[in-house]
Amino acid sequence: MQEAQKAKIVVPDDIGQSFKSSPNIARLNERAVLSFFAERPSNEGDLVERIRAANIILTFRPAFTKFPKSVLAAAPNLRMICISGTGVEDVDVAEATARKIAVANVPGPSNRAVAEHCVALLFSIARHIGTQDRAIRRGEWKAMQGIELGGKTLGIVGVSGISSELAPLARGLGMKVISWSRNNDPARASAIGAEAVPFNELLASADVVSLHVRLNDTTRHMIGADQLARMKRGAILINTARGGVVDTDALLNALKSGHLGGAGLDVFEQEPLPAGHPFFTLENVIMTPVSAWSTADASARMINQSIENVAQFLAGTPVNIVNRGALGS
Repeated sequence: MQEAQKAKIVVPDDIGQSFKSSPNIARLNERAVLSFFAERPSNEGDLVERIRAANIILTFRPAFTKFPKSVLAAAPNLRMICISGTGVEDVDVAEATARKIAVANVPGPSNRAVAEHCVALLFSIARHIGTQDRAIRRGEWKAMQGIELGGKTLGIVGVSGISSELAPLARGLGMKVISWSRNNDPARASAIGAEAVPFNELLASADVVSLHVRLNDTTRHMIGADQLARMKRGAILINTARGGVVDTDALLNALKSGHLGGAGLDVFEQEPLPAGHPFFTLENVIMTPVSAWSTADASARMINQSIENVAQFLAGTPVNIVNRGALGS
């Protein structure tokens, strides 16, 4: 195929050259001309310049490159955006559909990674790992008493691919697992090894509450002052979903008052956190920078499935398209 006839694929945020260095990227060379940018776009204008002539965009979603209406309008030849992750909230999907731009995702590549990260955050809080580590580095030698997880109750909010990996890990630690989801289907909960219970019962019963819901108008601040007050005194909150699911001010108050025993947070309402944020002063908070998904294993799955998505699209057999209406007949 002549160069002029090949599709133009742009990777506008190939952080760490994950796509460029993948052996599987060669699958696209016969049908496409690829352009790689190793740094995250500095602003929307920079992103537009990179993707203006693109037919297909491969984006490393954890870099949080966004595609609002204004960016989509600046790429008149665009026919596909492939997100290397499950969530597509950083793309104006309605606008993409109107413009006949297919949006593909990669469902589930980091489920295991995030589930294991939840457990890591939980252990760190339950045994005061971060606090004791910092104390030793300061020359202090004072052991802190933690809690055991065996016999405790984990409450999963949102039955998902991630929580289906988390529940068996928790049961392996000897924890009881309860869950709540929008439809709260007992059979679906049972399939992951959990017992479906009403939302308020979960909050009141769980020693640990772990969040696994998408962020939308119905879930924004679904964990606020009232919900935190319903939780057991000394309970632990784990959030690897989206920062906006939790009301930050309410969480701070619950942590400062001692009502909550601790919080393990991988996501925040404002990312990155600004200098001087109140979380920095709280010893009962363990934080990571949206890295729950990030393992070498999960990254390889993300990259390989993303390349497969594009290869299938170029072959006329698109897969993992979240807006099938963009494909027409």
